[in-house]
Amino acid sequence: MSFCINPVCLKPNHPDNDENRFCQSCGSQLELLKRYRVLRLLSDKTGFGKVYDAYEQDTPKILKVLKEDLSTDAKAVELFQQEAAVLGNLNHPGIPKVDGYFQYQTRNGLVLHCIVMEKIEGSNLEQWLKQQQNKPISQEQTVAWLRQLLEILALVHGKQYLHRDIKPSNIMIRPDGQLVLIDFGTAREVTRTYLAKISSGGGGITAIMSSGYSAPEQISAQAVAQSDFYALGRTFVFLLTGYHPLEMYDSHHNVLHWQNHAMQISPLLLNLIDSLMVRDVNQRPATAQDIIKQLEAIEQQLTGTIATVNIVGSPKTALLAQPTTTTLPPQPEKQPEKVPLLALFAALLISLGLLGLVALATRSSKLSSSPPDYGQAPERKGKVDYFPYEEGKDSQGRVAEFNVAVLSVEYKWQLGSNYQVKYNNELIKLNSLKSNLEEEGIQRIMENPSEIISVGTASCEGNVEVEEKRAFERSQQLQLLVKKIFSNTKSVQGYRLLNMGQFQRSDCQKNQDSTDYQRSIIIIGVKKQSEGVILDEALRNRLEKKPFADFKLEDYSLGSENRFKTIPSNL
Repeated sequence: MSFCINPVCLKPNHPDNDENRFCQSCGSQLELLKRYRVLRLLSDKTGFGKVYDAYEQDTPKILKVLKEDLSTDAKAVELFQQEAAVLGNLNHPGIPKVDGYFQYQTRNGLVLHCIVMEKIEGSNLEQWLKQQQNKPISQEQTVAWLRQLLEILALVHGKQYLHRDIKPSNIMIRPDGQLVLIDFGTAREVTRTYLAKISSGGGGITAIMSSGYSAPEQISAQAVAQSDFYALGRTFVFLLTGYHPLEMYDSHHNVLHWQNHAMQISPLLLNLIDSLMVRDVNQRPATAQDIIKQLEAIEQQLTGTIATVNIVGSPKTALLAQPTTTTLPPQPEKQPEKVPLLALFAALLISLGLLGLVALATRSSKLSSSPPDYGQAPERKGKVDYFPYEEGKDSQGRVAEFNVAVLSVEYKWQLGSNYQVKYNNELIKLNSLKSNLEEEGIQRIMENPSEIISVGTASCEGNVEVEEKRAFERSQQLQLLVKKIFSNTKSVQGYRLLNMGQFQRSDCQKNQDSTDYQRSIIIIGVKKQSEGVILDEALRNRLEKKPFADFKLEDYSLGSENRFKTIPSNL
């Protein structure tokens, strides 16, 4: 197929274009510079331009075209041309090769600004992580990718350029594992004039911003090399947690709570990434080479060895584990013993009898061990423990109904983690529950609530304030999951958070649950029956009058009447 790039063409993908040099709809030239043919539009959401799939004979290419409404904007044209100039000065497998910049005129006289460059086969890192179900990258992957990107930045900065838009969607991964930094449309050459403008406050410099990734000084049009390091650090925050940085940002305290979402990574590596994101630009590393040296020192501490291996013809850094050899002494060959058939049968009968007695004793023990004040009993719905709607009343007698769902009794919050859960002794992310819950039919189980409350709790270990904060962050993470699951449930009109704080019962032990659902993942469904009902009062009344299982408000640091409250949230 040949695609026409004339923005006013009525049928750019005319079926007869393949056999012709001119568009059969608008008459514009289809062979650009008599070299390139365009296959299809890939994207028109890149800000400055449109991106097309193209080819030169049998070689795939990418064609970028400045949007027609910017073709007479001198600043936009300058930035667009600058991308071709920057790429032409950089030669590295982690940077796309550029054919060059040219102008193309349509049949109706419109002049379009174009750049043709190498097509990178593969996904960008935002797409790649999504394909991995947002599973965070490993420590080994972190070291290898960080090194690759730092080597690219060392070249870019060494040529006196700033990228100014590093983020996961602007980093692609080739089939051989090489990362490629793309989209140099906002790159800036560091000239004396530029530095003079920076020192005088940034006047006359275009501010470039990608929410959650751009450095504070860059947002103020004062980008420097360390601004790229800041964005690189934020990119690894995303890769190591699976969350956009803004999802973990505490705006009240101006703090990014991310390290506790990356428990699989050494603190040495986490702290290095944090050093790239220090708010004061002068406190960040000065050069990419400085960071590489720090990374090498950390590698040696973590593995004791650094090695460079050749992957598909390109040198890549990889980690080699220290070889260990264990020699076991020869074991004497043991002959199987013969057991008489009659004795085996008798032993089997005895075993079955004992198992029956044990099962009966266990069942009797469980039935007799439930305390007299044990609350509402659960209904097992697959792996979900469900407690049906029960009414609660506010101080004026107005009514709302609340149900409770324990989202799979097999999943528990991991001690000390804000977002990880434990399943069969394996750590997983909360998002991994989504498909399981949908298979269980959680939308049907919840019976059409009008609101859903995500409950956050924390165990008894540690400082109360720290654990209350952990419980709140757990409720936020849970709500993100809940919104994904119930986004198409028409009855659900709102979401709330309920932070119960730290479990504080006197018999609490760090590694042992004192109640049935002490570390479980819990949501509450709401149906308002009375107009103007005070939801917090009605919910508290329901949980006091008809608690679910052995859950008690007084067991939690935020369960008292003056501290118990839900928070409406639009996360």
